Order: sequence, then C-alpha cells, then structure tokens
Amino acid sequence: MGFGMDLKFSHEALLKLQDWELRLLETVKKFMALRIKSDKDYAYTLQNLCNQVDKESAPQLDYISSVSKSWLHMVHQTEQLSKIMKSHAEELNAGPLHRLNVMIKDKQQVKKSYNSIHQQIEAELYKVTKTELEKLKLGYRQLTKEVNSAKEKFKEAVTKGKETEKAKDRYDKATMKLHMLHNQYVLALKGAQLHQDQYYDSTLPLLLDSLQTMQEEMIKGLKGIFDEYCQITSLVSDEIVAVHKEIEMCVQEINPTTEYETFIEKHKSPESKKEDIEFDVSLLEEIENLQANEIMWNNLTADSLNSIF
Repeated sequence: MGFGMDLKFSHEALLKLQDWELRLLETVKKFMALRIKSDKDYAYTLQNLCNQVDKESAPQLDYISSVSKSWLHMVHQTEQLSKIMKSHAEELNAGPLHRLNVMIKDKQQVKKSYNSIHQQIEAELYKVTKTELEKLKLGYRQLTKEVNSAKEKFKEAVTKGKETEKAKDRYDKATMKLHMLHNQYVLALKGAQLHQDQYYDSTLPLLLDSLQTMQEEMIKGLKGIFDEYCQITSLVSDEIVAVHKEIEMCVQEINPTTEYETFIEKHKSPESKKEDIEFDVSLLEEIENLQANEIMWNNLTADSLNSIF
C-alpha cells in the first residue's frame, strides 16, 4: 500500500489529512508552551518556598539538631528540584518546542508545494486530454462542413458544366485541410492517451510517493520530538530520582534515640548536694511534751490522725 498506488483519486482527502495534521501540531505546540510555563511557575514557586523556609528555619538553639539538619537538607534538595524543573523547561523550549515550530512551517510549505504541483500537472493533463482535443474536434467539425459544402458545389459545377476546375480546386483544398487536421487529431489523441497513461502511471504516483515520503519523515521527526519531550519531563529521570533519594536518606538519618544526645551533653545539670530537710528543734524551745520527729497521739489528736492513717 502507498500513496502513489492507492490515492491517485484522493487529492481532497490528502489535503484534509494535511490540514488535520497541521491542526494537531498546533495543538501540540500550544500544549508544550503551556507545559513550559507551568514548569517554570512550579520551579519559581518551589524556589520561593525554599527561600522562605531558609529564613524561618534559622537555628534558634545553640546546638545542631539532626532533625533540623535533615529538614534543611530536604529544603536544599527541593531547591535543587526547582533548578532542575527550570532547566527542563528551558530545554523543552529550546529543543522540542523549537523543532515543532520548524516542523509546522515545513509542513505548511509541503502542503503548499504539493497542492501547487498537483494543480500544475492536473491542468496540463486537462489541457492535453480535454482543451486541445476539444479545439481540434471543433476545427474537425468545421472543416467537415466546409468539405461537404465544397463537395456539393463541385457536384453542382460538374452538373452545370461551369467553373468545374475552380470548384474542384476548392474541394481539394478543403479536403486536404480536413485530412491534415484529421491526422493532427489522431496524433493529438494518441499523445493525449500517452500523456494520460504517463500521468496516472508515473507523474502522479511520483508526486504522491514523494508526499508520502515527506509525510513519513515528519512523523519520524514528530516521534523524535515526543521522545525528547518524554525524557525531559520524566519524573523518574536520574536527576530527579537522585534528589528524592537524597531526601529519603536525610529522613532515614533522623534517629529519635540519639536526637538529644548533643543537647543533653551541652546542657546537662552539674551534680549538687541535696539540701538537708530536718525538724527545726527551735520550735520546741518554748513548749513541753513534744518530741522532734515523733507523732503526738492522744485524745486531742486521735480523730485527726485516724482520718489520715
């Protein structure tokens, strides 16, 4: 199957196909432009978040927390992700989107050239197989009338015996013109048949096959653009995977059991002598019958002590 073999009478369908493909490319172009803007905005937002976090995450204590170190490293890696996204957006713009713009212009030119050449060879075919033949056929009919008229006049002259030679000469000249035109028409007809065969067997198929080759080359180019787009925008690329692995590693480095070791070491309390807590014997200086560190049990204190014990 191929354009030249199967699409000889599908010119309008080919034009519609090219129009549809151009609209598709314009849609892809719009999508890529929006994706580039989206990625740039995302990168900008991530960078702003990181800048804000850097200000708010300044150490408030005089020791380095492993949680704080991991958190700041996560922020740093997020900043790296922002730079990667920005770089990828610039690559998309300079690579796939630029190539797509060039392809759209090339495809527009291919369609224009194909349509122009098709019109030219079709016009030539129509001229050779229609216009020129119709002109010869018109002349053929006209000369046929002239020959028949000259023939009748010759017969009349012979019958009357007047100006026979003159009438015969006119008849001969008209007949010669008709025969010459007849030969010209026969040759033109044969030429038209050959031209038509050449048109459908060679000229048109060559044009259509050339169009198919260019179409397929552009599909190949578009596939390459899509492939590059996929690689650039991949969220599992080596760069982005490395960033997320760094984030995972710094999270794993958080150890709850050792988190406060440096804090404890820096702020541990010095050992101090316990304060003696003793009965103040000076309280007994002016009273009798009460002993230090002994409970007084009597009728006066029995009820209150029972409630305690």
